[in-house]
Amino acid sequence: MRRIGMFAAVFAVALAGSVSFNALAFSWQGTWYYYDAEGAQVGKWTAGCGAADGRWGQVTENKRFVQGCAAES
Repeated sequence: MRRIGMFAAVFAVALAGSVSFNALAFSWQGTWYYYDAEGAQVGKWTAGCGAADGRWGQVTENKRFVQGCAAES
């Protein structure tokens, strides 16, 4: 009986870990926009959006993250 309890506890922890990992993975889907000191966009990095993934331009400390995948216009 003690082994069943231990197995159930290990299974519950593993299940909770996988749910947390999936939630974390979805939170990284989106785009970082990078700006220069004057506020002009100088770069972009999209991740988790399939064919839209990629980087261009410069990476700076002045940045903004937009979650989710949006169609390019």
